Amino acid sequence: MNKKMKFIILAVAAVVFVYSLSSAAYFEPEEYRKSLLEIRDAERALNNLDKDLETAESDYRIIDNEAVESNLKELDNLYQELILAYQQRKDRRVRELEYTITNKSNDIRMKIIESKPAQLRAFWLDNGTFAKLNGRAGVQKLLDTAQKANFNLIFPETFYKGKAVIPDNELFNQDSQFSSWEGDPLQILIEEAKQRKIEVHPWVWVFNENTSGSPGRILTENPEWANKDKKGNIVSYHNSTWLSPAREDVKDFLQQRYLYLVKNYDIQGINLDYIRFPEEYRGSFGYDESTVEGFKKKYGMDPFKIKSSSSDFSLWNEYRESLVTEMVKEISEKLKNIDSELLISADVIPGRDEARYRALQNWSLWLEKDYLDFVVPMTYTENLFSELSRWIREDRKVLTDPLYPGISVFKLTSDQLIEQVKEVNKINPNGSSLFAAAHLTANDYHSLAQGVYSKQAVLPYNNKAASLKGIQKLILKRLNLIKEKDQIDNFSVIKIRGYLNKLAQVDSEIEVDFNRFIIENEINLLDNVKRVLKADFDYLSDVKKLY
Repeated sequence: MNKKMKFIILAVAAVVFVYSLSSAAYFEPEEYRKSLLEIRDAERALNNLDKDLETAESDYRIIDNEAVESNLKELDNLYQELILAYQQRKDRRVRELEYTITNKSNDIRMKIIESKPAQLRAFWLDNGTFAKLNGRAGVQKLLDTAQKANFNLIFPETFYKGKAVIPDNELFNQDSQFSSWEGDPLQILIEEAKQRKIEVHPWVWVFNENTSGSPGRILTENPEWANKDKKGNIVSYHNSTWLSPAREDVKDFLQQRYLYLVKNYDIQGINLDYIRFPEEYRGSFGYDESTVEGFKKKYGMDPFKIKSSSSDFSLWNEYRESLVTEMVKEISEKLKNIDSELLISADVIPGRDEARYRALQNWSLWLEKDYLDFVVPMTYTENLFSELSRWIREDRKVLTDPLYPGISVFKLTSDQLIEQVKEVNKINPNGSSLFAAAHLTANDYHSLAQGVYSKQAVLPYNNKAASLKGIQKLILKRLNLIKEKDQIDNFSVIKIRGYLNKLAQVDSEIEVDFNRFIIENEINLLDNVKRVLKADFDYLSDVKKLY
């Protein structure tokens, strides 16, 4: 069966299905019973699917037509059976069919989401979830699930609150949660991840020392290392205790542990967390002796006497910010001296300016200076179209290095999670990370594997050529689909293909500007066609610029 015939069959099936949905939405029984509510639930699921099918059609999505067509026919049959069961007063069967129709509708909705060919797909593996794996068999089970969902990177929480997942040695004290494990948990994870082609970037805490409202292991043994507010308190509003970034012994203590991980494990990166001050708007920190004395020595001023509204307070902010930046620089230089290919990332406050204002975290400078290879902004929100979009779009306008937004699984339902991943893919198609494994359900993994992560993705920084080739193939398929719908002429297709083939070369220096290209070449496209193709070429442009 040729491609055009397949498309025609799908289109006919979709029309028939939409017609049946419009009829279903107005089903009026002669007799009203409680089980009618189940019919309404089924109709709601079907109508949501109908809307998604229309969107897939208008977006010219590359999907498995035969699978979708088969499922649509099955759904139509199930719906007719549902109505018959109601009319025959088989209420139990009505419930069963409603459940089946809803689940199958959701599965089809996942199947008509497009999967990107090149992007980072990560999740943070929190220490509690890691510990509960209880050994190699548990690790294998988790990674098998992650592999089926086509994840390609894990950030395992490795050093936190003065504790570690690895066995005791001269630098680390193993968290008692891992005492029952046979072998080294991190080493086991690395070995199993490597077999599944999943990268491991240990997630390590930096200046946050504990989160229980009192000192943890590090400050209990070294109380003089504490960061303090103006009143001498060491506990921040989040019930966290923090280490002073002004102390050389603090920096050396932390850096030695990160160096150990790089020297002793086959890892691809290090993920830095809490590489900042406590958030300023809930109480300013940095009033410990080392920070204060350093500022006095440099500027001849006592920060205790500086008013928050004065210009001198800006100097105080810049000084404290510089302490964090110096730590990032030192970590980067020392770790890359051991492994020049190591990728160093940081979990950061979203919004470049907001991060500096809130937590003295100048992460855009860290990227500019090549101290970091990428950042993971903690874009944790339920507000899909405002905060999430604003944070990412504003930063993407000026950055020339990759960022991978963090998505707050703990705040979202499975449907909301998929919607956020889809939205991030529109504005940052090169990837994202999910926080965290503790909140990822079997249904989440299933939904991701069915749709938005249904195909394997190349990590763009590992193979730029393969990434560009994957996007090129996607655009060519899109052009063919648009052509099959008679919504683009042969002249335009030939011109766009030629332009694409040049752009997809790794060494090509041609600027990607789709709008300018079609104007200069007098190519007339329908608005919808232009919108979709421009998004594809912007995706290609991202990979060319960022890697």
